[in-house]
Amino acid sequence: MTCLVLLDKALRIHDNPLLCQAGKADSSQLLVAVVCLDKAAYFGHQYGVARASLLRLQQQLQLIADSKQALAKLNIGLVTLFGDPLAELTALAQALNVRQILTATPVGYTEQQLVKQLAQRFEVITNDINSLLGSPSLAPELCKLPDSFSQFRKQREPLLLVESALPEFTPLPDQQWLTPAQTAPFCENFSQLAPFSQPESLAGSGEQQALARLDDFIWQKQAIRHYKTSRNGLLGDYYASKFSAALAAGSLSVRFCWQQILQFEQQHLANDSTYWLKFELLWREFFRWQFRKYGKAWFSKSAIKGPPDFSTPALTALQQNTFNHWCAGQTGVPFIDANMRLLNTTGLMSNRGRQNVASYLIHDLKLDWRLGAAYFEQRLLDYDVASNWGNWAYIAGSGNSGERQFNAIKQALNYDANGDFVRTMLPELSAPGRMIHQPGPGVSVPAHWQYWLSKLTASKT
Repeated sequence: MTCLVLLDKALRIHDNPLLCQAGKADSSQLLVAVVCLDKAAYFGHQYGVARASLLRLQQQLQLIADSKQALAKLNIGLVTLFGDPLAELTALAQALNVRQILTATPVGYTEQQLVKQLAQRFEVITNDINSLLGSPSLAPELCKLPDSFSQFRKQREPLLLVESALPEFTPLPDQQWLTPAQTAPFCENFSQLAPFSQPESLAGSGEQQALARLDDFIWQKQAIRHYKTSRNGLLGDYYASKFSAALAAGSLSVRFCWQQILQFEQQHLANDSTYWLKFELLWREFFRWQFRKYGKAWFSKSAIKGPPDFSTPALTALQQNTFNHWCAGQTGVPFIDANMRLLNTTGLMSNRGRQNVASYLIHDLKLDWRLGAAYFEQRLLDYDVASNWGNWAYIAGSGNSGERQFNAIKQALNYDANGDFVRTMLPELSAPGRMIHQPGPGVSVPAHWQYWLSKLTASKT
C-alpha cells in the first residue's frame, strides 16, 4: 500500500508529526512526500482582486525549493504539483496506487472541502500539527467554543497546556520513502512556474530562516524582553517577532515557538512582554478554531453575525476609484498611505498599521471590509486565512466583537509623533515634524479627526 504525505502546510523537518508518524501502522507502506501549489490560490481573483502578488508567489516557491533540498539530504523526494489540488492529488494517487493520505488538519474553508472530497476516495488521516491545542486531549469542542476571545482566553489560560514539540525528524529504518530520483518523473507540472522563481537576493520564509529568526529574537538579541512596548512600532528589525510568515506557511512550528518562550522565561525572566508574545499566539489559535467552527460564514459580508451574504461587493465608479487609491497608498492621508506603501513594496505591515488602514477603509471610506481582506490576502507575506479574514471581520464588527474604529490622525500622533515613518515611506512629503500628518487637499475629513488635526496646527506655534 502507498501513502501520500501531503506537506502543503508542513514544509519543515522540526516538530513534524506527519513525517515522524508516516508508516508507523504499516512498515510495508511506500511513503510519498508531496506538495501541491493551488493554481487558483496564486493566480485566481476574488472580487476583482488578484489572489497573490508576485512577491508572495516567489516566497512560496522558494519555501518549496528549500524544503525539497532539505528532504533530499535525507534521501526523501518531494513530489511538486501545480494546479487544482483535488485533480492533481487524485491523479498522482491513482498513478501510485495510493490508498491513504496523511495531511495537516485544515483550517480554511477551501482546505476543509479538499480534505472532505479526498476522504470520499481515499483513507485520509489528519494531524493538527500547526495548532497549540492540536492534540485530541487539548482540542476545544467546537460546539462549546466561545465566540469571545476573552472567554476563550479565560477558559485556556489558567492551566494552558501545550504538547512538547517533537525533535528534528530523521527517517526511521523501516520507513520506505520514495527517493528524489523516484519522485522526479511526477514533478513535471511544476516546471511551468520556473519564470516566477524568487531572486536569490530575496529572503524567504523557509525553515532555516525561521529558526534563525526565532533564535535571534528570543535568545541572541533577547528582543522578547521589551516586546509589549516595541510591538506598536512601524519600522525596524526587532519591534515585532516577525514569526508570522513562517507560522502561516507551516515552516515554523507554533509548539516549538511556544516551547522556546517558556524556556526563556525559565532561564532568564518572565515579564509582561514574554507573556504578550504568548498572548498573540493565543489570538492566532482562537481564530483557527473559529474558522473550524463557522467555516464559509467568515467570507459573508456579515461574517458570523446576521444572515449570510456572499454577494460580490458592488462598487460605483467613484467607490472603485476610492478603493484603488487605498490599495496604492494614494488616499491623501499620510499615515494610511505610508502603511500601504510599505505593504506594497515589502509584503509586510505592522499590527498597528493593519488596524488603522482597515478601520479607515471600513469606517471612513465606507467600503466593504471583504475588499480590504482580499487585498491583504494578495499582498501579505504572512497571509493566514483565519487571522486575516478574522481580524478584518473583527474591525468591521462582523466577527467576534463590536466594530473597532481608529482615528488615523490620533494614531499617527501617538505612534509616529515626529513623522519619521511617514517621511521614510513618502519621501515626496516635506512638511516638518508632526505637520507631515496633515491630510492632503481634497481629502474628506471625518468629524472625529478635527480635534487631533487642531493639535497639528498647534504644534507649529
